Amino acid sequence: MTPPVAEKTPVTTASPRERQKSRRVKFTARSIGSVLPEAQPVDWFDETTPGFALRVTPGGARTWYAFYRRGGTTRRVKLGTWPAIELSKARRLARETRVRVETEGADPAHERRAERAAFSVGDLARVYIERHARPHKRSWKEDHWKLEKYVLPAWRSRPVSDITRRDVHALVDAIAADGKPIQANRTQSLISKMWNVAADRGYVETNPCYRMAKPAPERARVQVLDDDDLCALWAALDAEPGNAADAIRLRLVTGQRGGEVHRMAWGDVDLAANVWTIPATDAKNGRTHRVPLTAQAMAVLKRRHTGRVDEEARVFPRFYHQRKDLKAMGAIHNGAYRWHDLRRTVATRLAALGIPEGTISRVLGHALRGVTATVYNQHQYDDEKRRALDKWVRSLLAIVKKKSGADVVSFPGR
Repeated sequence: MTPPVAEKTPVTTASPRERQKSRRVKFTARSIGSVLPEAQPVDWFDETTPGFALRVTPGGARTWYAFYRRGGTTRRVKLGTWPAIELSKARRLARETRVRVETEGADPAHERRAERAAFSVGDLARVYIERHARPHKRSWKEDHWKLEKYVLPAWRSRPVSDITRRDVHALVDAIAADGKPIQANRTQSLISKMWNVAADRGYVETNPCYRMAKPAPERARVQVLDDDDLCALWAALDAEPGNAADAIRLRLVTGQRGGEVHRMAWGDVDLAANVWTIPATDAKNGRTHRVPLTAQAMAVLKRRHTGRVDEEARVFPRFYHQRKDLKAMGAIHNGAYRWHDLRRTVATRLAALGIPEGTISRVLGHALRGVTATVYNQHQYDDEKRRALDKWVRSLLAIVKKKSGADVVSFPGR
């Protein structure tokens, strides 16, 4: 749509440079949406509401401002972003700001600066976790851990508005130099998300991580466990029984994500039908996912159900309090692979066994694209998934038997 025609008219702003980047137009829902970004930020002022403006950046972001004069200078205060704040509400906020300035002698920009100066990184961390991460991210505990481990020890008491691009580089570079390059990347991404929240709530104007290069290159992992790895893992799980071993066994024979296994609830397991239903609230793709359970998976679950204490709701009731157990289990492979590589191994082995890619995706609970797959086709593919997993586990048992010479037919009952 062609942008509204408007003349360059003099607008009282902070500097001549500001005047060169200003326009006037009558604000309507249509005119706001049709304004096109230019090479520099442009302030579009409303012809009907004094001091009410919309700043449009070269990237297309639109931010409402109220401009006013105080002490002989022109100041501005941010009102919010469009379209999150619609035109009528932004205009009302601009009028209320002008009334406060003219009748109360208020200085909203100074008030906002004082508020920002008092708002620390520790305050932002609490807002981010409680208002953003906890309600919207299943992995919010990981964000909380990163904050406590890396960010808050260095910045807790510092004002959010004081954190600079140089500060971020210094923090993530130190993490990378400590031999944790990918953790440095993840921490930088977390900082960027936090500052986006701060900007959205008006505590900062810019994100210090904007277009910042990652401190370390990201490479997709391709590690797949070979026959020797699988046999060694099997023997180690037999030798180290417990919650961690059982969880890893289920990951190995079902191909499901670690978080989904660790959150498994007895109410989602049908021991009579041999099916585990992962609810949409726990599934990464946000859709209910049915996992057929092989005889080997059932052996683990029936044994755990027999030892269930006080009608505990979860299959692994204390798993997240046993990080040391998981770390101890991790020592069995000496860093040759990670636990998530089990899932990649299952997918690769299924493909080698001739299982179609579409079935493999459904076994793994991957999000399928297209309106047919996501809306119209509601078939659960239980039979196809069960045949695939049965074929994989038979192959796994054959590998273990061949390598170890043991007559392995199922998981030990212990």
